[in-house]
Amino acid sequence: QDWEEIKDYGRRAKFQEKRRKESGRLVNSAYSIASAAFYLQAVSNEDVPGGIDKSENWHNYAMCQMLVHHDLPCARRSFLRALKLNPHNKTLISNFNVLLQDEDYLGLSTTVHEEYRQALSRKFV
Repeated sequence: QDWEEIKDYGRRAKFQEKRRKESGRLVNSAYSIASAAFYLQAVSNEDVPGGIDKSENWHNYAMCQMLVHHDLPCARRSFLRALKLNPHNKTLISNFNVLLQDEDYLGLSTTVHEEYRQALSRKFV
């Protein structure tokens, strides 16, 4: 139920952004700026030692690519990078499963664990 509401929010936000662009009131998309910020945060902190959960940066970027830009291959790669950093994060696993299995996204029958094993065998992560 939460995912249907989240998807609805995303559709409405995209519609409003499109209307603002068409009216000339929007120069730079807030989504593009947020996406760039998420990416920069993930890349710049990935190899920094410390106690923060670096997987959250890649998780945020993956969610942005999935929900806002509908760039599903990029979201998939970003989820895998997050999973490499924290393979036991239940929220990450749950959201990655939505990307993989939900008909509005990839609609596959594979699970996160299968996807991760395949990525390891390809030395992707």
